[in-house]
Amino acid sequence: MGTLVLFGSFIVLMLLSVPIAFALAISSIFTLLVTEKMPIEFIAQGMFSTVDSYALMAVPLFVFAGILMEYGGLSRRLIDFAKSFVGHYTGGLAGVTIVACTIFAALSGSGPATVAAIGGIMVPAMVKEKYEAGFSAGVVASAGTLGIIIPPSIPLIIYGITTNTSIGDLFIAGVIPGLLIAILLWGLSYYISKKKGFVGSGEKATGKERWKYFNEAKWTLLMPIIVLGGIYGGIFTPTEAAGVAVGYSALLGIFVYREIKWSKVPEIFTQTTLISGIILIIVATAATYGRILTVEQVPTTVANFLISLPVDSWVIIALIVLLLIFIGMFMETLAGILLLAPILLPVVMELGMHPVHFGIIMILAAEIGFLTPPVGDNLNVASAISGLSLEQVAKATLPFTIALITLLFIFTFLPELVMFLPNLLD
Repeated sequence: MGTLVLFGSFIVLMLLSVPIAFALAISSIFTLLVTEKMPIEFIAQGMFSTVDSYALMAVPLFVFAGILMEYGGLSRRLIDFAKSFVGHYTGGLAGVTIVACTIFAALSGSGPATVAAIGGIMVPAMVKEKYEAGFSAGVVASAGTLGIIIPPSIPLIIYGITTNTSIGDLFIAGVIPGLLIAILLWGLSYYISKKKGFVGSGEKATGKERWKYFNEAKWTLLMPIIVLGGIYGGIFTPTEAAGVAVGYSALLGIFVYREIKWSKVPEIFTQTTLISGIILIIVATAATYGRILTVEQVPTTVANFLISLPVDSWVIIALIVLLLIFIGMFMETLAGILLLAPILLPVVMELGMHPVHFGIIMILAAEIGFLTPPVGDNLNVASAISGLSLEQVAKATLPFTIALITLLFIFTFLPELVMFLPNLLD
């Protein structure tokens, strides 16, 4: 009865377009009122205990760091640096976009933030050079997905907290998949550009020019080394690394590049507060919803059902991956992780999958959700930047989405690609 009420009320609220955080909270309250298994105070206590977490402090800090980078001119310097190396190739500006997104992903930890920071500069530049607007928006939306797989990644932090998995291991496990995805996107954009006749700048940058752009971006390029090197070197925790990222970003933006004006500080804090508040409300309500699922024994029931299916284990894993892709089309990434990870992790562990491996698979499936309607966070940002409709951008990203799905299944059934670095460091 409780499970039916919990799922039924949540689905109805979602169909009524109630924001997901409120849908999770209302369905949780309704379930407690109907079943009377726990006092209603459980909701408030659960939400407070969830956000009262040292590890979770990394999320608003990385959000703050990402916004400081955007205002501080870091994205423009990354683009100039990337352009000096790959801008002259066929589809050169598409390659620049992908390289810049790859580097910025290692600074921001967010997909939509990566699209906004890089796309705001690159989409107009590509259109000016006679690239199709749809292709331009599709490239930046697709490359922006790297923001949640290349460390530091906010969704990986949430997965680690939810499943009690090492965030450091998750971060290092995301490196190889992230780089392979970047290479795949670059290769596909090169093929499409060659087919459609999108040329590069035509002029290869000289060594002197490359040195100039490297010199301008050197402090920005040093940031991932400081943050990730500090984590894996045992100098500081992921949460402390987020604090270091904030301090370093502020130092660059205010004193080195001098592009963060004091008049913009209130705007920076406002954006940080709004984005962080949205994330933390979703985390708090989804975690409480997940606790009620546990009380109703939903994870155990689902695990027993899947394991008892008269099929090979690889079929069950493939079905779980397809489920993650489907859920990602309709549910916000963090909420999906908080709700599904506790349910599905026991199943895949029973089938021999490592928690770190499954975490990367969940995040890769969420990447695809960024490119698929109706939610499609990256599609919405790219649509706003390019002035195209959501449908037009979604159509342009279709080849990249198919490539990402293919790569997702490769990572699923070749765990060595994901676990190589974590195993190497053990």
